[in-house]
Amino acid sequence: MLRKYLPSVCMFVCLLLCVLLIGRVVLHSDIPLHMPRTTVQRVSGRDTEQDTRQITLDSGALTTLISRQLPVDFPLTNLNIQLTEQGSACFTADIDPSTLELPRAASILLPNTCKLTAVVSIGYQEGSIILHPQTLEIGGLTLPHNLLAPVCDTLAEAATDGLRAQGISLQSLSIENEILYINLD
Repeated sequence: MLRKYLPSVCMFVCLLLCVLLIGRVVLHSDIPLHMPRTTVQRVSGRDTEQDTRQITLDSGALTTLISRQLPVDFPLTNLNIQLTEQGSACFTADIDPSTLELPRAASILLPNTCKLTAVVSIGYQEGSIILHPQTLEIGGLTLPHNLLAPVCDTLAEAATDGLRAQGISLQSLSIENEILYINLD
């Protein structure tokens, strides 16, 4: 009688081991991103009609600006921001998934700390920076991007506070050639 169920039990154990191995490989993959040199540059230009004052921030300067303003208990660590050619920003960081309201299946599959990758659009409204999540991946799992909205709000507030702490009042912004251009009041 035992021989009758032995192949089924062996298949189940093998299947379980394969799923665990695949999950470990997917959840613990680490893709490093290059962090460019941090520079902040003030540029004054003179057009025929108006005088434009502008500050430029590269990816490293933006990461530093935001990181310095984040609260101590913020759930992201090792934050890296990479501005893209498409005019958005790619955020990578380590996160404890329990700090987000994840679907139950995702929270079961994810380890205590894993890699977060998110693409957000950057905008402005009434002198403040606004971040809108577009894609979200945590530990190799693609999740609904709206789960990141509270984190994006905190990051946007940190960026705005960082600019204001330096006496910078935002009028408008744009991203070109992986550089964030901030036009001043």
